[in-house]
Amino acid sequence: MTGQLMVGPPAAPDTEREVPAADPGSTRGTRLLLTVLLVGLVLGQRFGFRVGEASVSLTIPLVYAVIVLLAWTGRVRPDRFRVELFLLATAGLLAVTAAIGLSGNFYSPTSLLLLIAIHLPWLLRATETGAVQLAQFGRTFVRIMLVVATVGVLQLGAQFAGVWEYRDVLTEVVGKQWLVQDFNHSNALFYASPIYKANGFVMLEPSFLSQYCALAVIIGVVLRVQAWQLLVLIAGLASSVSGTGILLLLAGALLVLFRAPRLIRPAYIAAAGVGLVLVLLSPVAGLLLERSDEPARPGTSGYQRFVAPYEETLGGLEQEPVRNLVGEGAGSAERVLASDRAGQVGQAVVYTTIPKLVFEYGLLAGGAFALFIVLSMVDRAPWRVVPGTLIIMTFVLSGGLLQAHTAFLTWLFTGFWAREK
Repeated sequence: MTGQLMVGPPAAPDTEREVPAADPGSTRGTRLLLTVLLVGLVLGQRFGFRVGEASVSLTIPLVYAVIVLLAWTGRVRPDRFRVELFLLATAGLLAVTAAIGLSGNFYSPTSLLLLIAIHLPWLLRATETGAVQLAQFGRTFVRIMLVVATVGVLQLGAQFAGVWEYRDVLTEVVGKQWLVQDFNHSNALFYASPIYKANGFVMLEPSFLSQYCALAVIIGVVLRVQAWQLLVLIAGLASSVSGTGILLLLAGALLVLFRAPRLIRPAYIAAAGVGLVLVLLSPVAGLLLERSDEPARPGTSGYQRFVAPYEETLGGLEQEPVRNLVGEGAGSAERVLASDRAGQVGQAVVYTTIPKLVFEYGLLAGGAFALFIVLSMVDRAPWRVVPGTLIIMTFVLSGGLLQAHTAFLTWLFTGFWAREK
């Protein structure tokens, strides 16, 4: 049993052939820069500044600064296939935006620029690819999330124990003006509850803690980490009291089961069983079970995330059929369709990637950019199950197309490590 709980060999079991060893000094430099980037994407995702009406995440300049250093030392190179696809997709976005502008309709240049800026790094891939480098990168992410998950468990547990009352410590320390707005980082368990869902203090919303813990579990399984680490991550997921992480974990588990069943170990099954029992015995069990039918209940969080965006988008396209061709303009989904994110009366519908792309840029241009995102994630991807998990996270569970930290993290676990042809 002890052997089952030990961390596996450095080489990731779900990768293909190894490439020739890179220079040790160069590899250490790359590892350091990527570690800084991972820490920033997870722990720094709430930091940002205002540009007009939009909140811009500080992860964007951080990513570009790291890219400049990596490019300067020859550790990244453009991927020709992705460059060509990106140019075609972006040309479509610019064409429909020009049509919207010439027609006199309003569009948000900031939204369009953010979309391009967030996905421009996806054109690059590492020159030092291989199972060892990818495994080290994945373990770094798991370790970071172990810390955040532990903080989340303590954050929620202290409230239930009555030894601490919720405070948004980060806002108190840093100040609201330096943090990304328009996200519900302080989310009560239910209306008027004095207890708040855990976000580890550093995550934009409890749902991000939930999804990132789920992603770390799947990556941990791929890398054969110790079973207790999966248990801590599951506890962190539960402390968020968010259903999106549970869905992502189930989707990832199914991908492991059907695409890489050899990764399943008795210790992991035991950890999953213990985690399930502990969650069912915890105070959050009833709240999670009550949310299981939310997609069928209008007005609930699940309905606003999984049903309403598609209903609203289809209704908007039917109302003005020309939108199918050119869209309504960048940044128009929350402004035109039902949403209270822009100060309108109504519910905060969460416009996921496909509804937002199609409504704002039309079926052709929006579809082309969606295709760029998908192919960038799966083309020559070194892992079998992680890209599929991230596709579900990006297109089904993520609350918007312009979440920089999620988009960058997705690229770093997929296209960044694309193998040579």
